[in-house]
Amino acid sequence: MPGTSSAAPSSAPPRRRARPAHIAVVNLPMQGHVNPTLGVVAELVRRGHRVTYAITEDFTPAVKAAGAEPVVYPVQSDGSPAPERLAEGFARAVHASLGSLPALTRAYEHDRPDLVLYDVYGFAGLLLGAQWGVPTVLCSPTHMAYDGLFPEFFDGAGGLAELPGYDALAAAFAERGLDPARIHEVERPEQAIAFLPRAFQRRADTVAAGRVAYVGPALGDRSFQGSWWPPRPGMPVLLVSLGSQFTRRPEFYRACVKAFGDLPMHVVMAVGPDVTPGLLGPLPAHFEVHAHVPQLAVLARASVFVTHAGMGGTMEAVQHGVPMVAIPQMAEQRVNAGRIEDLGLGVHLPREQVTARALREAVLRVTEDPAMRARVTALRTELDRSGGAPAAADLIEHTLTAAQPGAGQPGAAHVDAGRPGAAQPAAAPLDAGQLEAAHPGAAHPGARR
Repeated sequence: MPGTSSAAPSSAPPRRRARPAHIAVVNLPMQGHVNPTLGVVAELVRRGHRVTYAITEDFTPAVKAAGAEPVVYPVQSDGSPAPERLAEGFARAVHASLGSLPALTRAYEHDRPDLVLYDVYGFAGLLLGAQWGVPTVLCSPTHMAYDGLFPEFFDGAGGLAELPGYDALAAAFAERGLDPARIHEVERPEQAIAFLPRAFQRRADTVAAGRVAYVGPALGDRSFQGSWWPPRPGMPVLLVSLGSQFTRRPEFYRACVKAFGDLPMHVVMAVGPDVTPGLLGPLPAHFEVHAHVPQLAVLARASVFVTHAGMGGTMEAVQHGVPMVAIPQMAEQRVNAGRIEDLGLGVHLPREQVTARALREAVLRVTEDPAMRARVTALRTELDRSGGAPAAADLIEHTLTAAQPGAGQPGAAHVDAGRPGAAQPAAAPLDAGQLEAAHPGAAHPGARR
């Protein structure tokens, strides 16, 4: 199955599973942040844990399909387009996180979780975990913080404290009697899950975290998104998508129609809710245009992916062995596009250089390069070895058992007030060797400095 380990059975000593716990996931209402977590949620539920998921109303069907209980907080958005500058996106994430705090505080007042799994921009989860005194695990759908991340991602910023919104976030921590320095755990977490392989991580040797499980995309079951079958069996499939945030680009889609109009490929374009097929002019018979498509179902049959190089779509393409033409729309995606080109997984076509001719040449270059497809296949093998959702769940359970009284002392009993079966022997924490043996390629100590 995609996102699971294909490695040989582990020779690591048997380890007691963490007893059933309440795990709260706190995330932002963005496809690229929610989708990678769904497979992990499903795996935790399969292991007997109760998972609640703090998210906005429109994501509740996906959360329920994964087996979690939605905890809905109100949307903190004015409906304006996604910012192209990530510093502005950071400020919006802070605003959304602080706006969700009243609803989440009420929802969890008498239902405290044992652990909080929080998105890299889900600051409400970090704050609430600190306030409740429960362990937290960072969940990163993008690169872990590395030397040089802030200048590259945030328009030359020197660090987290220079970003707009940081002061408001620090004040929220201080108002609750918490040290604002804890905000920097998003840069240097003790435990983290990264939804990419370590080989794709930018400057991996400079990541300053305690332990990072590079688990790959952890795709999970996306059948709720629908199915797709090529109408012309045997014809190569070209998928075009700029994700869910940067779709108001009718001129780009018109260039695609011109570029691929006479290619012997079936072209599937996902153009978002604001671009209608009528805006694109006459469409060739081998084109289909939709607001949204079940991306995994299309990638499973695709030969090439023209993408904005968001991390989620990039990893989904690698998981399906599909080389890419990367056309990034913002700084984070430019870093991804650079990695795609550096690793030979596709072609980086800068947005300002996009023309119908450039698009056509890039797609033909990708389709005519078997070595490029072979490199994508090689990275897919590393994804399979990274462990996916089971490796992520192992790290979460390790964090739970390590936080229990008497952890690391074989036979020590702990008491969980208010729960049945109070006295149980505490499980020894999962060490790096065990995680690596169970999921080769998943666990890596960070470069703590």
